[in-house]
Amino acid sequence: MDVARGLGRLLSAAAVVAALLLPGPALADTFAPPVLLDCQPAPPIEEAVRTSELVFVGTVTSLDHGGRSATVQVAEVWRGGEMPATVTILGGTDPGRAMEDDRILEAGVRYVFVPFVIDGRLVDNICTATTAWVDDLAAIRPAGVRTPTPSAAPAAPGPLSAVADLALPLLTALLIGGGALAIAIVVGRRRET
Repeated sequence: MDVARGLGRLLSAAAVVAALLLPGPALADTFAPPVLLDCQPAPPIEEAVRTSELVFVGTVTSLDHGGRSATVQVAEVWRGGEMPATVTILGGTDPGRAMEDDRILEAGVRYVFVPFVIDGRLVDNICTATTAWVDDLAAIRPAGVRTPTPSAAPAAPGPLSAVADLALPLLTALLIGGGALAIAIVVGRRRET
């Protein structure tokens, strides 16, 4: 009987030691190696131009998020619907966080962009066929290339542009103030009589 009790204690102690030394479900997340996000290799640019939802050529005019996001001046729309002359390409769904599949863009460089469209936003990473422009890419330019929709012209700089920006709010305030003043005068005259 003492042997059975001693064996039971030994097995209990072994179970406690095993639980502490072997990572179980609670410790698995703590010690798990980082997971790399994999994506299918992008098709060759020739195929991407024929099959992708959106393809356009543009030049990066400014960068954000360490080169992962860019403002792009669109020159040609190869596939897809209407596009404005200036678009923003995001380096992932959360461009503020660096990820292993980020594509780093360069200012002043012209690209053939083949981004994903996610929730109405243009998202690009190493999983797309986006590539820097080389003259050989002109050979795969599809028929029916379009120009982007012109962007709204910015207001002319200077003192008159400041007045133009304030004209509608100022006019609205004057009309409301004038109406209130007229009502106050009418009410005041009625009280006097």
